Amino acid sequence: MNKAETVAGLAFAGLGTFVAFESAGYPYLIDGVPGPGFLPRWIAAGLIGAGLMLTAQALRTRAAPLEPIEWPDRRGWRRVALMLGALAVSLVLLDKLGFLVTTTLFVAVVIFGLGVRSWRTLATVPLIAAIGLYTVFAVWLSVPLPKGILGFFE
Repeated sequence: MNKAETVAGLAFAGLGTFVAFESAGYPYLIDGVPGPGFLPRWIAAGLIGAGLMLTAQALRTRAAPLEPIEWPDRRGWRRVALMLGALAVSLVLLDKLGFLVTTTLFVAVVIFGLGVRSWRTLATVPLIAAIGLYTVFAVWLSVPLPKGILGFFE
């Protein structure tokens, strides 16, 4: 039995239970659309489920000897810095360039930083990802996203 995993699993299940009780006072649906209690209840269910699974797994297995953590080498740290830098730049440019352009560029930089060198992949995947995210949030969920330089499409 791994005591740390058991405690962590019970802590997550407890946190999920707390979130479930706190969100019970909010309506789940309002006029057929998700209300303020919708997301917290699903998050609570995920926390409880993950916590109970972690606890059960920890109780079933014997504790393995701890192995040292392998930290990234210099190349790995450069990738981490590239990801954080791309995120920071995209947050600064989001209002100016807009969601679609910024997300396309961000995803392109991230997958390039992860080692993808195929121009076909670099040209299609970021665009598909940005359009997909835009469709989910702006079209289906009606979340106002910055238009930026593509504001003339309104």
